Amino acid sequence: MPKKLIARTAKLLTESRRGHRDKGVAVTYEHIPRDVDERNHGSIYAVINVNAPTGEAEEITELITDAFHGEYYQDLNRDPLTSFETALSKVNEELGEATHAGNTSWLKNLNAILAVLSETTLHITKAGSAEAYLYRGDKSSHISDDLAGDTVNPLRTFINIASGDLLEGDKIAIASPSVFFHISKDELQKYVQEFQPRVAISHLADLLEGTSNEINPNAILILEAITPEAASNETIEEQPDEVWISEPKKPIKSVTDASAPFLKKVWLVLVASWLGIVALVQEQIIPLFKTVFSKAGNVIQGFGGPGAKAKPKGKEKILVETDESISPTKENLDDLTVDESEEAETEGAKSELAKKSTGQEIYIKESSHKPKWLKLEKVNFSVVQNIFSKFKKSSHKLAAKRNNVLIIAIVIILLLGGGIFLTWKNKENQEQKKTAKISLTEAQSKYEAGQGALASGQKKSAADILREAQKIAESLSKNKYVDKEAKPLLERINLSLDQAEAVVRLNPEVFADAQKIAGNKPLGPYLVGNSLYLINQSNGSIASISTKSGEVSNVLDDPTINEKILASTVVLKRSVLVILTDKGTIYEFDTKEAKLNKEDVFGDIEKAVAMTSFSTNIYTLDNVNGKIYKRLKTSTGYGKRIEYITDGSTVKGEVGLASDSSIYVLKKNGEIIKYLAGRKQNFTLSDLPFNLERPTTIFANENLKDIYVTDPSKNRVVIFDDKGKFINQQISSKFNNLSGLFVSGKTGYISANGKVYKISL
Repeated sequence: MPKKLIARTAKLLTESRRGHRDKGVAVTYEHIPRDVDERNHGSIYAVINVNAPTGEAEEITELITDAFHGEYYQDLNRDPLTSFETALSKVNEELGEATHAGNTSWLKNLNAILAVLSETTLHITKAGSAEAYLYRGDKSSHISDDLAGDTVNPLRTFINIASGDLLEGDKIAIASPSVFFHISKDELQKYVQEFQPRVAISHLADLLEGTSNEINPNAILILEAITPEAASNETIEEQPDEVWISEPKKPIKSVTDASAPFLKKVWLVLVASWLGIVALVQEQIIPLFKTVFSKAGNVIQGFGGPGAKAKPKGKEKILVETDESISPTKENLDDLTVDESEEAETEGAKSELAKKSTGQEIYIKESSHKPKWLKLEKVNFSVVQNIFSKFKKSSHKLAAKRNNVLIIAIVIILLLGGGIFLTWKNKENQEQKKTAKISLTEAQSKYEAGQGALASGQKKSAADILREAQKIAESLSKNKYVDKEAKPLLERINLSLDQAEAVVRLNPEVFADAQKIAGNKPLGPYLVGNSLYLINQSNGSIASISTKSGEVSNVLDDPTINEKILASTVVLKRSVLVILTDKGTIYEFDTKEAKLNKEDVFGDIEKAVAMTSFSTNIYTLDNVNGKIYKRLKTSTGYGKRIEYITDGSTVKGEVGLASDSSIYVLKKNGEIIKYLAGRKQNFTLSDLPFNLERPTTIFANENLKDIYVTDPSKNRVVIFDDKGKFINQQISSKFNNLSGLFVSGKTGYISANGKVYKISL
């Protein structure tokens, strides 16, 4: 009897900052029932990541978990697998209704793993790129591989289920896709295998916080199959079973932290400068202003200000003497008013005044009736001059010191700004370096995923993944931080991509150069006997090339074709080239006689874009009207055209035509339509790991098993077998302006830019 197992779990999620949450959401969900019947039915688990606007993403996440949980436990009489399938159908229905209601942003952006563990059996399904791995001993199994449903049709989101039995000690890791941008699959396996889930999740959280510079949500769920007895005996109390990791700090805070030592020094310099300025003001500027205002106060007091002393009244004789002499003027004398009653005294004073005037001094006797404007006291005007002189000198000194302080402040600001700029620039470089390394890890991860798909034979999937890796690696190959690692990685990616796309790279020598005769984009080549023929579309000249020596000759130097050539083909049974012009004329060039003949044609002639032949009949493609016309050879020319397609289908806009008894029509998008006896056949290209971009010509004949398509946009010839299965592609940088090919046995002749290259197929 197998042991009863339970799942010991641990979860990791990203704590998104408000305002950055439009990157989407990632959640882990588990339900281990307390009810005995539900517990016997099983436990359910989910990791869901929706990369869409937060509100819509949360709606989808809740919708999935609610529908999954509710439907799974709806009927406990069902077996767990049936309940799981029914729950998934319910989830798909809910997703369909949400999409119909307008929530479509989750389409192609949902990555999820849903799982059920019932006793020892695990059932699992997947949507998008979420991954689940089983670790048993030293081995790792990718248990979610090939389980993804439809990314566009909501009703087929969860459709594939994988089931298996777990053994004691088995561990399972379920992760959202962005986790692998920062943690390799080997690192995930190492920590999950070596540690108990809670310890492992703690280590993985440290890795994500230490390397992640992204705000994309991450989620990891680790399950360990363990017996209830072992679980009860082994606990790690200090480790939580759910870990939330924070997003990276804001760049501005990081700049501040990094520049703290420099800012501290700048602060000390600013404090010292400020103390110097304060000392200057206290010791020199303030005393200077005190002196100035003190003397200014004395002057104001002398003019009768508030501090002036009261003058004595009466007729006492008061002499007021000035320190500086003032020459008497008419205005001075007019201001002196003398009382008549004291005229005698005044006369005496005048005589005394006359005596003293020679010393340039004025003595004024104050009368009992003091004139209104006479308030002259002792005033020393030289003091004012000295004050202004000192003030001017002090101002100059103060201005000089102020300039010095200004210069110091500017220097400090420049140093501070330069330091902050250099710190910010260094931080920015570090962020760029970290981002580059993250992208390099992503490219490496995609390369490894492509290698895995290639090893399992999934060439289309491998090519898609490797092209994504190639794009990233190409952008990093010029990045100064990781170019040394990116360049060799790009080489490995290119080699793997060539393997996935079955690329055969060629470097052929020019077999023959017929450009002077046939032009840059001739029709052909056509092989007749031992000669290749190229037709100049501009003037109808025809070049002949020997397949033995490569010698080029002009076999139709002066053609009589004065019309635009639309299409041509070769009729091997008659050794002739058939040429169709825009004037509705058909010409034949007889390769044996090197002669051009105008053919009689019955009925209308279409403006065809391509032509082929089978036996002695010719077929033309009219892509405007969507028709293929067949013409039978007559003794004098060609009979009336016959519509080849009889099943009502059309070929509008197609570009190429070939025949090997069936008729093949090449579409602009690279698809091929096959007709037999006028009816479309079941024919589809398969195993093609890329899309044909702008194909131009198709080649087939009754002597070959394969079909060949030219794609000048990529300088390549793509080869399919007669069932439409992709074989390989022949690529060369020399196939510039590729215009046509002819294949005989295992030898191919490629026409590019008027030159012919000979290759082995």
